[in-house]
Amino acid sequence: MKGFRVMLIVTGIMLLFSAGTGWAEEKGQKAYTLEEIVVTATKTEKEIEDVPGSVTVISEKEMELRNMDTVDDALSEVKGIFTKRNKGLMDSTSSVSMRGFKGNQYTLVLLDGQPLNDAYTGGIEWGSLPVNDIDRIEVIRGAASALYGGNAMGGVINIITKTPEKFEASITGGYGTDNTKRLRMSVGDRFLDKLSLRVGYENESTDGYVTTPVLSTIKSGSGTSSGGYPMDDKYGNPTKWVVGDKGENSAERSSFDVKAVFDFSDTGSLAFTATSGRHKYDYAPPNTYMGTFSGSAIVDPGHKASFSPNNFISYTGKGKNDTDVYSLAFKELFGPVQIDAQVGTTGVIDSYTIESGGSTATYYDSPGTLKTTKSRAWFAEIRGDIPLGISHLLTAGVSFRTDTSDTNDYDLPYYRSYSGKSDSTFYSGGKDRIWAVFAQDEWSLTDSLSLYIGCRFDSWKVYDGESGAPGSEAEYGSNTESQISPKIAAVWNVLEDTTIRGSVGHAFRAPTLYELYRTWQSWGTTYQSNPDLKPETLWAYELGVDQGFFDGWTKLSLTGYYNDIDDLIYYKVDSAAKTKTRMNAGKGRTIGVEFGVSQKIINWLKAWGNFTYTNAKITDNPLDPASEDKMVPGIPEYMYNLALEAEQRWFRGSIIGRYFSKIYNDSDNRDTAEGVYQTYEPAFIVDAKITFTPFEWGDISLCVDNVFDKEYYEYYKQNGRTFLCEMTFRY
Repeated sequence: MKGFRVMLIVTGIMLLFSAGTGWAEEKGQKAYTLEEIVVTATKTEKEIEDVPGSVTVISEKEMELRNMDTVDDALSEVKGIFTKRNKGLMDSTSSVSMRGFKGNQYTLVLLDGQPLNDAYTGGIEWGSLPVNDIDRIEVIRGAASALYGGNAMGGVINIITKTPEKFEASITGGYGTDNTKRLRMSVGDRFLDKLSLRVGYENESTDGYVTTPVLSTIKSGSGTSSGGYPMDDKYGNPTKWVVGDKGENSAERSSFDVKAVFDFSDTGSLAFTATSGRHKYDYAPPNTYMGTFSGSAIVDPGHKASFSPNNFISYTGKGKNDTDVYSLAFKELFGPVQIDAQVGTTGVIDSYTIESGGSTATYYDSPGTLKTTKSRAWFAEIRGDIPLGISHLLTAGVSFRTDTSDTNDYDLPYYRSYSGKSDSTFYSGGKDRIWAVFAQDEWSLTDSLSLYIGCRFDSWKVYDGESGAPGSEAEYGSNTESQISPKIAAVWNVLEDTTIRGSVGHAFRAPTLYELYRTWQSWGTTYQSNPDLKPETLWAYELGVDQGFFDGWTKLSLTGYYNDIDDLIYYKVDSAAKTKTRMNAGKGRTIGVEFGVSQKIINWLKAWGNFTYTNAKITDNPLDPASEDKMVPGIPEYMYNLALEAEQRWFRGSIIGRYFSKIYNDSDNRDTAEGVYQTYEPAFIVDAKITFTPFEWGDISLCVDNVFDKEYYEYYKQNGRTFLCEMTFRY
């Protein structure tokens, strides 16, 4: 907790300084700010104080105070959100979780309103998304199926990109620890007061760091080689010996994005957004701590730990992800009626290799397998905002989405190359389509009290499912389900600085094509798909209050929620047959509290913090009784963030501390060890960034992540203190 104590001392010094220099000068002056407008919460433009839900808006200015490698970095300090990025830039399975739901598939992520959740797993490849051209990110916590359908059980994140109003151009170059290189460029302009056009390009690469130790099980016998060190397993048993590591994890991400907005009338526009991104990762050669890649470690006179070359490369390989997103959005005012329409597509090609050689196979000669998934999602929606008298605004619309995915496995002569692949050895794939109608009435009961009543009907069908060796695939029949998702919410602006919100609603998540049709094997166990899966469902209850003091200098927010979850998808284990089959079997509930505070100390200095409590448990699970009354894996029970942000003349900077409590990876919560591979231990991490702007046309930044060089594991070993220096030139 050394870092926490140092941060408290720094905070105290700044508070004392402000008390003597700025507070007295500024006391009594009102902090005038422009009201933030949010479009995601109700699909209509609303001031944030009138939104019927728990909302955070991350502005471009706030993002500039962070070191953002990828978009999910901007979300890591938001209350109620846990971001998992276990291998830094290399991580291809990073995720954002809200309200006790683990994984991207429970959070709907949008780019300018276009869904990004892929057609295969419902996931997001955050490393393929552009960072530099984001105007703001709107985060809506809580069930939102009444407007958005599936994938919105935990909430909605809408990434809104910049639309230039004048000529602007920038280029940023950076270099840092682990040979990290960064380049970001953007140029945009507005032509003839009708057309806005922006183009951006980004590239970032790193040699990475060592994340994965090579562990050998300690057994009776006499070893032959000296070296290595002991490590407990994830249950706290002293049964492992570290004989080496699997090498540094290098990575590269790049993206190209375009946005064009044509204002064809005073009230109408046509907006086109296109993004093409790539994320790649690889492993450097492994390292042995024993002087050899084959032998046995001397543990003590009566014990040894044997190892072979394959131990140093097992479950390693290289991978790449290509994600492209295209959307076209139309809006126009026809009399009093606002019409919005959008059509778009998200395509993903995801490939990775894994070694498949025997015990003598090495980094330089092991054969392997290649797994490639191609998925494509198409989305269309049209809706209207219709005033009904002076007290009602009806939002109604229809939407349609169709998904397709195909996965093939191939044999490779060398696992570190994509070339020379065999014909497909295993195939799985399928399609789905969802059409929906929705409506929401905003009823202004009084000037200070509004009621939102909404409902959505989704009809979901999966079909053309196949799985198996090519030529002998098992074919699955179609399956059809439907869901009705009602929601009622109220917003009461009790006083000028006091707002109370509450809601009750139903939400669901349809099973993904991966869960329905993908069968795979690992360590002798077959993970069996299930084409008959039903959607997971929940009833969500929420109550919150926002309170301001001293003309907005102090802001407090407190939200409590309860989710009652049914038909959770879980694995049915058959030990005799060595299979795990997905089934709708579990029930769960999440209870949570989210608290936030912001204090403007003086005009150029602000302190803020937040606290999140999430009690997410499985309440009933006949397929896995050991998981009952246990914490949901992958979710910390406690999180908090503390920050100081400063901006004055030619200087701006921030220091942010993040804490998360113990996270379980096993459903029975037996993985209680800390400080060892494959466990998630509590950690308090401090990051800082300082930017100097000596000239109007440029600035220099220094970012320091993990300031106090905290050593900890989030399954994999996390990076120590890192530095990144950047220079930006703008016009």
